[in-house]
Amino acid sequence: MDRIIARIQGKAEGPLVIYVGGLHGNESNGVRALENIFSPFIYAENEIHGTAVALRGNLAALKQNKRFLNHDLNRIWTSEMLASNSDSSEVQEMIALMALIDKEIAEHSGAVFLIDLHTTSAPTIPFIVSQFDPKFQSFLDSSDVPYISGLNGYLDGTLLAWICDKGHCGLAFEAGQQQSHNSLIKHEAFVQLSMFHTGLYPNMPQEEIGRLKKLLDDELQPKHKHYRLVERYAIDEEEDFKMELGYSNFQKILKGQLLAQNQNGEILAPRDGNIFMPLYQKEGNDGFFIIEAV
Repeated sequence: MDRIIARIQGKAEGPLVIYVGGLHGNESNGVRALENIFSPFIYAENEIHGTAVALRGNLAALKQNKRFLNHDLNRIWTSEMLASNSDSSEVQEMIALMALIDKEIAEHSGAVFLIDLHTTSAPTIPFIVSQFDPKFQSFLDSSDVPYISGLNGYLDGTLLAWICDKGHCGLAFEAGQQQSHNSLIKHEAFVQLSMFHTGLYPNMPQEEIGRLKKLLDDELQPKHKHYRLVERYAIDEEEDFKMELGYSNFQKILKGQLLAQNQNGEILAPRDGNIFMPLYQKEGNDGFFIIEAV
């Protein structure tokens, strides 16, 4: 399994757009979407402005359909882990990805976008996670997808935080529930639309734009466009955490509402808000988040 799915070099100047799928090995729909779009490339390369690179993330975990083998690859993008000399599978994957991405950035003089494709263990509408930055606010506003900001201090060591700290536009796109065919369709639509919104494919026909936006439409769209992360429940290493059944992303919750249980008893909502990424899989230490409308 190769790291690089495709590298498309346009004839005109434009942005560098890097797509990453499968940073978590049990989230293969992002990889499949990139393969469907880039291998072979579905658009004429002479219509592309700039460079597009499509990458597979955690190769070893993808082969085993596991979220990770030793460490969560989307929690270790820190200078400490880079200097640790660890032989962890994920640390080696991070070093390889980092070197490849840095090389592409060094060879490009224009704007840089990194789009990280994910799915969730709970049912969800599509949404974007990004650090709020006026430099790419227009991209978020034009996406017609709800977005979450305020990750600093709650979700550290992510690929998204690493690329944003370098001064570039990074975002994670969550297409839907894992292994759902619907999430594959949403991934493909978002990747193609992002080519227009980043300027990679500026002359995309309006009919194509309308078709792709329709694929991303969801009857359960929340009332607000922008949410901020305000609470995170971190699972301790020895904790027997179990999320209560039936929660889905953006669902309204009230302070004191039963959200989960562990060996010590009930875990109640500490505040009003909206539930975000409730954990319905065995792997991972983020039990749930709470977000609020901005």
